[in-house]
Amino acid sequence: MTLKEKLFLVAVLFAVIVIVALVPPNPTSRNRLQELSPVDWGEAYDDVSQKLTLSWQGIIGHQTGQDGSWIQRNLEQRFNLRLKPIFMDGNAYSRRRPLMLCGGDIPDIMWSGDPLAVRANLRNGFIMEIPYDVILEHAPTYVAHVNTYGKEAWLYSQYKGRNYGLPTINAGANRPRISCWRLDWLKNVGLDKVPETVGEMHEALYRFRHHDPDGNDEQDTYGWTPFIGHWSLAFVEVFAAYDILAFDLMERDGTVVWGGCLPQTKEALQVLHQWYVEGLLDPDFPLNAQGRGSDRTFTNGKTGYHHPVDNQREYRLEDANSLLSKTRAFNPNAELVPGPPLRNAAGRRRGRTWGGAAHILQFGKQLEQRPEKVIRVLRMMEAIAKDETLYMQARYGERGVQWDSNAAEGIVTLPPYKDDSRKRAAELLPSTIFFFPCSLEQVYDDRYRAAHERQWLQRYKRSEWGMMNVLGKSDVVPSAGRLLGDLVTYQLTTFIEMIVGDRNVDEFDAFVTEWRRRGGDVIVEEADTMYQQMHAIYRRVGVAEGTP
Repeated sequence: MTLKEKLFLVAVLFAVIVIVALVPPNPTSRNRLQELSPVDWGEAYDDVSQKLTLSWQGIIGHQTGQDGSWIQRNLEQRFNLRLKPIFMDGNAYSRRRPLMLCGGDIPDIMWSGDPLAVRANLRNGFIMEIPYDVILEHAPTYVAHVNTYGKEAWLYSQYKGRNYGLPTINAGANRPRISCWRLDWLKNVGLDKVPETVGEMHEALYRFRHHDPDGNDEQDTYGWTPFIGHWSLAFVEVFAAYDILAFDLMERDGTVVWGGCLPQTKEALQVLHQWYVEGLLDPDFPLNAQGRGSDRTFTNGKTGYHHPVDNQREYRLEDANSLLSKTRAFNPNAELVPGPPLRNAAGRRRGRTWGGAAHILQFGKQLEQRPEKVIRVLRMMEAIAKDETLYMQARYGERGVQWDSNAAEGIVTLPPYKDDSRKRAAELLPSTIFFFPCSLEQVYDDRYRAAHERQWLQRYKRSEWGMMNVLGKSDVVPSAGRLLGDLVTYQLTTFIEMIVGDRNVDEFDAFVTEWRRRGGDVIVEEADTMYQQMHAIYRRVGVAEGTP
């Protein structure tokens, strides 16, 4: 998924939260949150010989998917189901789904991308409780994968200690985002390796500005155009080298804190300001909040460093849309090289990651009267989670017909699907998490990658280098919808002002005071409470103590 697509998804999810939150609760909603589940799970029984019908609203993005894909038929046959998929694009998800729910058309299974949307669905009586013990009983392998690759997702589906859905994970998202350097520029200015520390990065950026890396006898180049269009990318690689996630919740000595208020953040801001004073940063970077101006300045030869560049295919000339191809269009001799996360003071590479916790699969309130449907779904999730062949079928389709893998290319889509986008879309190809809502890359997918792909990931994107929000997402806290957006905007604006010199970095303490006054203390206090709740949930679902 591209950054543009991810930012669109974030915007869609925010719109859904607002719309659903505005739905007036019915008169019994205040009591609903205190009601005990009417399901007697001890008596619930799933007769596997009985065919069950399930309406299924999976993840958005398959708006032209068709009922009856091979993936769907395979699961139906395997688990004696009739699945009725509900495909939505972003607009339908944000506009049509709230109307469906309010009108009583509640899917049996429905995906939600945000914990706040789950709470709105709960408040309005759209979803049912799924006790932890029920999930553990029927899907222990699935639970083990969640505990290993995205345990924070348990926080997304809970409310006041009770669970209202099946958390999902993206194991590959534990890998940190990385950068790209102009290798030919590094060589031209006398540097023989990719920078590994903040100090080495400074030296490279300095030479890119002052040592004529493109050899045209003009001082018309800069080191870097920082991208500030989304807080998760704003100067993130420099902050991480100081062991800071400036726009995230972090843990310090058993307590939750806000990374942007820590002293190390001020140190990083001082460095970035000095880089700006020295002319190393493109002075127009504050104008790049919209679009991808940082892409353009890199490809057209104005800068020699770019973040993020995460995929190996960006270095392939055979792909006309790769970063290398676009850069070569302006600079025929350009060479690119990946830049893994910078090393901190202790020599350890550190890079921000979203973490493996992903979304939530919810069960419609009407299934309280048909708990066997919940059990059937959990059994299906368990079977897919523990069976490599079934997992690959649920994710990629029919091997030998729709996809295959080979040593040189890894996973490839086969004709006619390879050359026909409509056929691919109808069959949910080239890959999907529509029916099985998790990506288990490190468990299964990586086995089918080409050797060079696995080596590339091992060399540049190791999961152990990752740093993530201590709760997975800051917007999991109750007051996030009311306060977090303003706090992040205020912080990003202030930091940019400090970097470009419109505000003195020595005013950092005043920024912290104001951030706290605007509601930051509320966010952190709620986050610390949830952090304690999170560990209580871990004990209930079997997360081992001390698991990173």
